[in-house]
Amino acid sequence: MARRLPQIKRVTIEDVAREAGVGRQTVSRALRDLPEIAPDTRERVLAAATRLGYRPSALAKGMRTQRSDVIALIVSDIANPFYPAVARGVYDAAEAAGCSVVLYNTDADPDRERDAIEDALARSARGVVGFFYGTPDDVLADYARSVPLVVADRELPSDVAASVSNDFASGTAAAVELLARRPDPCLGMLDSSVGVAVDERRLAFVTACAAHGFGDVSARIVQGPPTIPGGTEATRRLLSAWPEVNGIFAFNDLMGIGAVQAVLARGGAVPRDCAVVGFDDLEMSTYVHPALTTVRIDKYEHGRALIGALLSDAAESTLLPVSLIGRATT
Repeated sequence: MARRLPQIKRVTIEDVAREAGVGRQTVSRALRDLPEIAPDTRERVLAAATRLGYRPSALAKGMRTQRSDVIALIVSDIANPFYPAVARGVYDAAEAAGCSVVLYNTDADPDRERDAIEDALARSARGVVGFFYGTPDDVLADYARSVPLVVADRELPSDVAASVSNDFASGTAAAVELLARRPDPCLGMLDSSVGVAVDERRLAFVTACAAHGFGDVSARIVQGPPTIPGGTEATRRLLSAWPEVNGIFAFNDLMGIGAVQAVLARGGAVPRDCAVVGFDDLEMSTYVHPALTTVRIDKYEHGRALIGALLSDAAESTLLPVSLIGRATT
């Protein structure tokens, strides 16, 4: 019978906070030696961290002030085919600059996003790039004072951190323009329910529909996980409540593929009864049947641009172009 190895509980920043009797952010600031922490509070936090054995290498001042050649890449779901393509761009650009990359998967959980940044700080990372769907702006701004930070598909104040985003507004407008050509168009949207920083496509959809005279379409926006099953279930709910919907714009290709499955399962035909447009242009979108119309993002270039923004040391906003790719679902 195989012997089960004992599980070792990892000491977290919350454990240090409880031990020191302070908040999580106070611990983070004390470990990074930020000036707004009172000396006695800093001493209490450092003592608690030492007692618990919390990342002792991060406590050394030299480790905090000297940068390595490690770049941290933070993504929300490595199982989503979107992220490996971005990661390849990050890896290639980092390698060309003589840097290595450490990948973190967070499932868009704010605690895991913060833990990833804390771990990057412990490694004296040269910088952090990635997708932060759960962490508020003020927390990211706080970390940006300690490590160079580039956020993807999200914008912080220009004096805080650089950002590299795709042009969701123009991509969404193009998708709505295409769907609006249907006879008697009635449009709905499948929106992601994950994270706090994913509302740009939803706002762009509402704006584009209003520009076409469709009125307030907010009631026809249904949220779900940004996955194929999530898209299928969200489409079921959308069409149950609004059976007249004949055009669906999806947050991403995975939800778009799920929408096609849901329409077909109801006995409908795509695009005859309901057209579908996704977002991302994943490779699989060309192989599903019918092939998915989508808004193309250059994911590889997105990854390269993240590293370019990091190494430029300029807190600038970069907007990457997108393009509509027409296929069989429209």
